[in-house]
Amino acid sequence: MTVLPKNHDLSDTQLVKQFISGDSRAFSTIIHRHERHMMQAARKYGRKPEDAQDILQEALFRASRNMHLYRAEAALGTWLHKLVLNSGFDWATHRSQVEFPILNEPTIDLEKDPRLATDPLGYLDVAMTIRSAIDQLHPDQRIALILVDLGGYTVEDVAEIEGIKVGTVKSRRGRARKALRALLHADFFGPEDGSIQCESN
Repeated sequence: MTVLPKNHDLSDTQLVKQFISGDSRAFSTIIHRHERHMMQAARKYGRKPEDAQDILQEALFRASRNMHLYRAEAALGTWLHKLVLNSGFDWATHRSQVEFPILNEPTIDLEKDPRLATDPLGYLDVAMTIRSAIDQLHPDQRIALILVDLGGYTVEDVAEIEGIKVGTVKSRRGRARKALRALLHADFFGPEDGSIQCESN
């Protein structure tokens, strides 16, 4: 039998006020009320149970630190859901930095880069160059590229996570890959025709 917290009958807004006032039990009630939905969102990013749990814990930590920033214009559940999505995106980005698989259909043969023939840290140098190029992309395009090409998610998964159409994800990813190829070519061989500009969404 599930034991409900003593203050379970309070509204979310009341619980937030109590927590900000120093009642830690209010936050436990908030977790009890919203954890299941938050975990469902976390699983969209971290498919392994332990990864989803890490994302959830990070989101809860952010919630506890930033509860004073919550404004009741939106439902608390919506605010918490956004924290999970932010934590999930940060997690996916961090994983791409650690693993850094090479993108499909590379225009540049990184194995032939002369720096890698003599520099044992050459791969790190190349990875940092790719990371820097990705950071220059339009934010919406960067999200699509990281989640699909580096995070291993399907286009359909990203559309569900972002709450957008599949075609929009494909378009953003396509523009991101085009811009990234141009940026990498500029980094390794110099710009082709003038300065490179990343298209907006």
